[in-house]
Amino acid sequence: MSNNSTCAGCKAVLPKKEFMTCAKCKLGYDLLCANVPPKSFSLMDSDSKKKWYCQECRSKIPKSDNTPVRVTNRPVGSANDCTSNVEEENNVTLRVKKQRPKSDNSDPYVTEDTLRQIVKQEITEIITNLVSEHLANLNSQISGFQESLAFISNQYDSLIQTVNEKNEVINTLVSKNEKLTSQVKDLTERLGQVEQNMRATNIEITGIPEHKSENLLSTVEQLGRIVESPIAETDILHVTRIAKLNKESSRPRSVIVKLRSQRRRDELLAAVTRFNKKNRDKKLNTEHLGIGGRCEPVFVSEHLTLTNKHLHAAARKKTKEAGFKFVWIRDGRVFVRKNEQSPAVYIKNDESLKLIA
Repeated sequence: MSNNSTCAGCKAVLPKKEFMTCAKCKLGYDLLCANVPPKSFSLMDSDSKKKWYCQECRSKIPKSDNTPVRVTNRPVGSANDCTSNVEEENNVTLRVKKQRPKSDNSDPYVTEDTLRQIVKQEITEIITNLVSEHLANLNSQISGFQESLAFISNQYDSLIQTVNEKNEVINTLVSKNEKLTSQVKDLTERLGQVEQNMRATNIEITGIPEHKSENLLSTVEQLGRIVESPIAETDILHVTRIAKLNKESSRPRSVIVKLRSQRRRDELLAAVTRFNKKNRDKKLNTEHLGIGGRCEPVFVSEHLTLTNKHLHAAARKKTKEAGFKFVWIRDGRVFVRKNEQSPAVYIKNDESLKLIA
């Protein structure tokens, strides 16, 4: 480097570091007069700086295959050197070297390859930073997804386990419920049978008109005389009327008679059946019992429980639809028969009604 303190081009004071010294004339130039951009100056090594030639010295070098930047010869130290260098820097176009010897490192101008490398380096750094940032975001999102998926998987496994446990409990409860339902049904049938057995000595008389001064005991005795099955006062343990099942019905309340024995009950029922068969045109009615007023039919039957009454009514309705001829009750049980040649069918419960077809 030269010890000159002023620029040979603009005569300004040279900076301490950023200036060029011609390898031939040893004159110093600031970067503007030397036509060297600061970035290129920072990229030049010490050997390139030592081999640098000013514009005037370069113009004196014989031309070779390289095509340098065309410049205008001017005397060093002219007053317009600085201005000319500024205009020259703005208007000069860098020309690509056609063929440059590998050993020639004295040219300070940026070639196309150097520019490509600089641009490539800058773009690579930008793309690398962008890609790195994007990948970091993706990795963060993927980590979040993995954590969420792991949490959902654990919750799903826990839910499946809970559902399986609940299914086992439900299956156990269903099994117990079926057993309890079967037991309740069996106990209900047994209770109904016990209740019916308690009524084994009772008869139920329907159709007897109600009067305030009525004497049901005398009416029952008159019934026995009419059907030719006399009933002594000692045969009757209790007689009373019972409440209506349908309170809105206009029919009189039924009369329940508790006899001395089941055998005596069966004798009376058989006598009523024989009487009605003999008198098909005038079956048992209120006139036979000595009750004045309009003649109304009187029916005598076993005293059934409420369940058996509903079953008997359903059986009568079903046999009428199916064309069955016979429906009767024996010891609290309902039987049906399609005709004289058909076997009797025992209607035990509502499911047995399906047998009437």
